[in-house]
Amino acid sequence: MTPHRRLACCLLPTVTMLGRLGILAVLPMLTMLTMASLAAADRSQSLVTTGQCFFPRLQFQLRQDDAVYVKQWDIWPIGDQNLRNAIRATTNINILTDPVVVNLDHPDQLFQYPFVFMTSEGDFALTDSNRRNLREYLLRGGFLLADDCTYQQREDRFYRAWVKEMRLIFPDEVVKEIPSSHEIYHCFFQLDGVPWVQGVVHPAMGVFDARSGRLMAFCSSGDIHCGWVGFRNLSPEGCQRCIQMGVNILVYCLSH
Repeated sequence: MTPHRRLACCLLPTVTMLGRLGILAVLPMLTMLTMASLAAADRSQSLVTTGQCFFPRLQFQLRQDDAVYVKQWDIWPIGDQNLRNAIRATTNINILTDPVVVNLDHPDQLFQYPFVFMTSEGDFALTDSNRRNLREYLLRGGFLLADDCTYQQREDRFYRAWVKEMRLIFPDEVVKEIPSSHEIYHCFFQLDGVPWVQGVVHPAMGVFDARSGRLMAFCSSGDIHCGWVGFRNLSPEGCQRCIQMGVNILVYCLSH
């Protein structure tokens, strides 16, 4: 019951006394009841808090023989910040704007967060321990968002490496294309599929829990992260759809 309705219920018995006592006699009583009800409403509202949500970036090892890409797991962090700001502006998710970095070498740190994001332009291969940790993280209920930060606007190194790694990590799970009818495209904003702003066109790929059917991981090839950054050479409409996709993914993650 809202504070206003609670207040109305409190006042109804008093209002019926107007005919007997007169308005002047009842006004002090009405004032006291109103102040008491509003104070109680303020106290109840002050007790309502929402959990804090983070948007961590995953640190992982890229191919060692290419010095240009070894450290590009943290490329364009402003894109993460722009999405966090959009989530705060369009939803009631209490997402914190502080950047957070987690590492597959430290599962105790990784497991503190229900969501993690990874991106890069380069090729990568995880270690066996990294694969075990990521598998356990996802099967425990975690969610991984991955996006190919397109190399020179025409290559898909990260996307191909990600699909290969997921099939190694989850030989017993379902790694497949995410259909446009999936809830992740419709749970907040209505989208007709994964946005694309540049790079090689591939379907969004997902890892599905073989037991529950839950989508545990999502990977796009169309550089939605650069859409979050909002580069001037990209379509403003496309960038907006990328932001909407990011919001949908987090809403889906937190509701499943």
